[in-house]
Amino acid sequence: MPEESRDETPTRRYRWRYGPLRLIAPWIAAAVGVFLLVRGIVDLQTRGEPLFIFVGAGLTALAIVFFFVYKWMAKRGV
Repeated sequence: MPEESRDETPTRRYRWRYGPLRLIAPWIAAAVGVFLLVRGIVDLQTRGEPLFIFVGAGLTALAIVFFFVYKWMAKRGV
């Protein structure tokens, strides 16, 4: 294999190797989860259905987990 072909690196479309969607998605999921959690608490006081509390808490927990997973993936270069 010629020496020249190993030194050439292809130009990347994004600055980050793992794409900007992985940077933004956990923050959006956390914001939506907190919104649903607050809506569920307010709704629980008026009607008494805890569905939004469970969905909001679950989405917020998933966002926190994926935030750390994506940071770990970025550090590894995946």
